[in-house]
Amino acid sequence: MTDDKDVLRDVWFGRIPTCFTLYQDEITEREAEPYYLLLPRVSYLTLVTDKVKKHFQKALRQEDVSEIWFEYEGTPLKWHYPIGLLFDLLASSSALPWNITVHFKTDLTSFGPSTGNSWNIHPKKMDFVISLLEYIRRRLNDLSFRSSSVLWLQMDSCIHLEIFSKKSVLLQSPQKMEKKRTK
Repeated sequence: MTDDKDVLRDVWFGRIPTCFTLYQDEITEREAEPYYLLLPRVSYLTLVTDKVKKHFQKALRQEDVSEIWFEYEGTPLKWHYPIGLLFDLLASSSALPWNITVHFKTDLTSFGPSTGNSWNIHPKKMDFVISLLEYIRRRLNDLSFRSSSVLWLQMDSCIHLEIFSKKSVLLQSPQKMEKKRTK
């Protein structure tokens, strides 16, 4: 029987070999080479869109590079699902690397919101960070008094080192920060 730690390690540190290819109907100035990445299972496609977009910009006209979205075998990939979940739902029985098609100009209105709209991407990233912080907060509440004291002392020393070494904006009073904004 597999140890739970092994399963957790495989899920948390697991990566999926992926091949991004440009959709054949996209207008290109020259042939677009496939782009290979090892995608973390616990990450999101929105976190690799900049890399993929940068790779394919070489083959596309500048005015054609705006919205970006991905699909696998005709199914648009939902940008708010973790990569591991998308792979498990759609492609776990297929051969590796996972072949994802990249679209820039093809109409996605029939499938819902696109992945390239930065107004949609940034709030989703923030939601992920906030949910992660909430999970950590709940875990910290379950610690014993001694464990939480040790943890907070270690964190406090690290935070002070970071703040004082960089003279962070966090040390400024809100009034000083407001004056800087109004100048």
